[in-house]
Amino acid sequence: MIVCDGCPNNTTYKAIRVTLFGHENSPTALILGWKAGYISVPFLWFRAVVKLGGRNPGRKTRQTTGGKSSLDSIPTSWYITYQLVGMRMTVSDHTHASRTRLLDAALYVLRAKGYTATRVEDICAAAGLTKGSFFHHFKSKEDLALTAVEHFSARADRIFASAPYASLPDPLDRLLGYVKFRRSILTGELPQFTCLLGTMVQEAYETHPQIRQACQTAMDAHAATVEADIAAAMAKYNQRDDGTAKSLALYTQAVLQGAFILAKAHQSAAVAADCIDHLYRYIELLFHPTPIPTHKGDSMTDMNPTIQLTEEPDVMNWPETHYVFIEKTGPFMQTAPQAWQEVHKLIPAIAEHNTITGYISLYKIGPQIYRAGVSVGAPPVDLPPGVAYEKFSGGKYSRFVLTGPYSNLGAATGRAVQLVAEKQIPLRDDYNIENYVNDPRVTPEEKLKTEILFPTA
Repeated sequence: MIVCDGCPNNTTYKAIRVTLFGHENSPTALILGWKAGYISVPFLWFRAVVKLGGRNPGRKTRQTTGGKSSLDSIPTSWYITYQLVGMRMTVSDHTHASRTRLLDAALYVLRAKGYTATRVEDICAAAGLTKGSFFHHFKSKEDLALTAVEHFSARADRIFASAPYASLPDPLDRLLGYVKFRRSILTGELPQFTCLLGTMVQEAYETHPQIRQACQTAMDAHAATVEADIAAAMAKYNQRDDGTAKSLALYTQAVLQGAFILAKAHQSAAVAADCIDHLYRYIELLFHPTPIPTHKGDSMTDMNPTIQLTEEPDVMNWPETHYVFIEKTGPFMQTAPQAWQEVHKLIPAIAEHNTITGYISLYKIGPQIYRAGVSVGAPPVDLPPGVAYEKFSGGKYSRFVLTGPYSNLGAATGRAVQLVAEKQIPLRDDYNIENYVNDPRVTPEEKLKTEILFPTA
């Protein structure tokens, strides 16, 4: 079901968002979002109802929900929360911007270097702020670390609460969906997908008791959310085992933390993905003692077996592009919808004196830069205030092409990321690109094409 602005009876709908992230050095695909709200798209504003695919064919004892997947406009695939129609966006966190920048920088640096090796200067450099600003907000490095635990946990809570699996009615589906989701976010550089809590507690458990306690509290709180679904699944499916819901919930966290350690040792997410695959199969066997039918090549990450994605990347040179855009820096859940909303308002003014040739997203997750914009046929003239122009140099890219509805974009990008890793494609430091090839207003959804491009060395 699709409703656009200006249509009659524009009332309440449920919307799913698939959020994709990319990094300047490594592609990522993070499937997020599942809320009622406003979806901003380069051509039009739409709401859609999308089914979460990939239910295991052997799980016939539980009811499935949802209708035919459909998304009939270009997705800006970064949105985690959406504005309700007619409502003004508000910022829930009124913390000083520099404090948030320091905390965001800390999440990366602490996971990359460890607590002991991290200096205040490292945090300030990553945040682009001075030590004076640091000590205005934090008494010490330990004070920052304790606050970073809260910041990390709050962000994780929002991500997991809005993930697709969280809305599934069956508790076992939610449990398996949680594991599937954890695997899907093993993307980017090691500091981006490993756990701040596990990293710090391994190092500081004896020397910094406050940090240890803060990490334990946050880990236990997260495990408790998993425990609730485990307990409900045990009750529903009469699962009888010597273990408890709490012990299984903690076991899932032990597997994940161990997987992160192995990923660091091997300098690869592949070994962590294998560990999580085993955890998924273990839970399946725990609740389904008889073998579950599978087919060759079946993967728990395959959300839709009918996705038409090119398996061999096409290495191409993205041409120099006259790019008119709005750039935002900060958490994408806030900046991406803001950027696209502002672009949409300015499209008529841009098109009045310039020929728009395409709609493109450029993004880097490390510095949290997001650009929403359009390509134009020549150096632009008479641009409205608030937009920027850059001749994007382009360069060598590995291109995957998705044919079909935009509701398949999340799973397609996840598969593309997997293929990049499997084929060991070398990446370079540049923007990832999401290019919407044709106009959904005149193109049948089964013929829509989206290019997913990774900067290649």
